[in-house]
Amino acid sequence: MSKNELANIKPEDIVARECRHVTYCPPKDSGRGDLHVVKEMLHLKDGRVVPNLRKISNYQRPFWITKKGYQNHNDKKESEEITRLQEFRCTQTDLVRRITMALDRPGMQGGLRQVCRSPYVYGADILAAALIKQGYMDKWPETNTPYSVSYGDTETDVVHGTEEILMATLSWKERVYTVVQASFVKGFSNVVPRLQDMAQRLMGDVIKERNLQWEFVIANDEADVVMKFFEKAHEWGPDFLAIWNIDFDIPRMIKALTKVGIDPAQVLCDPSIPPEFRYYEYKQGPSQKVTAEGKVTPIKPAARWHTLNAPAKFYVIDGMCAYKQVRTGQPEQPSYGLDAILTAEKVGINKLDIEEAKEYEGLKWHQVMQTQHQLEYIIYNGGDCICGEKLDEKINDLSVALPMLAGCSVFDNVKSQPRRTVDMLHTFMQKHGHVIGTTSNEMSGEMDELTVDLKGWIVMLPAHQVADNGICVIEEIPDLRSNIRRDVGDLDVSASYPNGGEVFNISKHTTSKEIIDIIGVTEYQRRMQGVNLSGGHTNAVEICTNVLGLPALPDLLHRFKQDRGIA
Repeated sequence: MSKNELANIKPEDIVARECRHVTYCPPKDSGRGDLHVVKEMLHLKDGRVVPNLRKISNYQRPFWITKKGYQNHNDKKESEEITRLQEFRCTQTDLVRRITMALDRPGMQGGLRQVCRSPYVYGADILAAALIKQGYMDKWPETNTPYSVSYGDTETDVVHGTEEILMATLSWKERVYTVVQASFVKGFSNVVPRLQDMAQRLMGDVIKERNLQWEFVIANDEADVVMKFFEKAHEWGPDFLAIWNIDFDIPRMIKALTKVGIDPAQVLCDPSIPPEFRYYEYKQGPSQKVTAEGKVTPIKPAARWHTLNAPAKFYVIDGMCAYKQVRTGQPEQPSYGLDAILTAEKVGINKLDIEEAKEYEGLKWHQVMQTQHQLEYIIYNGGDCICGEKLDEKINDLSVALPMLAGCSVFDNVKSQPRRTVDMLHTFMQKHGHVIGTTSNEMSGEMDELTVDLKGWIVMLPAHQVADNGICVIEEIPDLRSNIRRDVGDLDVSASYPNGGEVFNISKHTTSKEIIDIIGVTEYQRRMQGVNLSGGHTNAVEICTNVLGLPALPDLLHRFKQDRGIA
């Protein structure tokens, strides 16, 4: 919808507003003013639902400090009665400074997590963006329409070693827009008409089915490809701009712009954003995780969560990572490549295959296509975007599932279940007269050292106890069993955190005393019975004999026989 059409909408015509996503824009200078950009959907009296980009300057978010009379504890609380707290309001940018002032410690140094070491700070963890989104949900709870999803994709040079972006395609519903670098089609005459004919020859059935209007544009260089791509994305304004594995495309797009001195923020941000608030931030998801014991394990590409923040009508999201995240806890797919997922979900369409290059695979296939079948390769690029759209139209990951999973949380935090839980609990607890506490960079206290260590809870079966049932794979010694197994099983406690704490209602509020030691019971036994406690009556006998000192079953049987005079 154009600016003029939006201007003609009167406030009384709007019956509800629905928040899609909120982007926080910090000030570029040392000022304390900030901006939140909200992509919202306006529900009108005539039944129309139209998009709008709303800008909120200096949103005053709340935080709470314990009143002086109740500042009599050293340990942090999970929540506090709101009657014992004093509410303050400030911008997200000014939050740390205002907390230090409210604590009467204006000289306190550090960021938010360090300031929140104080046990008297509440509600400061919740982002202002999440509060804004929750405000929409509270005021108009019945608005819940599917998100609109467009798909983008790029292809880069694999022949000359430059990795330059040769082309980029954006597709959304019946519209497809492909921009190609001029050097890639150098020597071809009537490029656009020939591409139109090629698209009909290779994807005529799909074009007819979706009533596609496919536009082809020639760009001067790779930076021009990127600028034209995002210019069209800003013009269309979908809710999601999805890219399958954005960690390939986005860094190269940013590099293409910065290489020629163009600030990516000027391209990625919506043109209506004031220049002083235009910014971008691309964060790669961690590539490895470190356990409490210090063990380092790699994180597979689909399980990482890359984020791109730039105020715009659309939120750029990784379709591959979203697919994996929505199915957390389900069996791993053999491959999270787009073509493999299209086949697994039985979408009925796959990435475009060119007859003349069927004998090639992987990198060699791309090299052959870029040197011998350039026009077909351009249509292949567009086909990837259409495949991504059709996938989401069938499984509704981005249009429905992921927004429901996120709740009021920003999409950056979708992968963090604790963060999403706290965001949800903040509103719930306020309705029940409490405000949720905060987390800091130092959550353990001096008494925590006396209890069982949090490390070392992962129990591995000792190697000497493993059954010698490996398969014989050494040709020279056919009877020697190896440590390779044909069939392997694994049993984990499903979603133990934080679900275990929720099921057992474990919290500081519900804990009266915590065991430091049990005379005669080793730490190993306490650990084992702590794990077995979730098994209820199944492990009751073992818990009673090992922890409470009750007789074991053989002893009971022996005494039973003695009492009955049985030999």
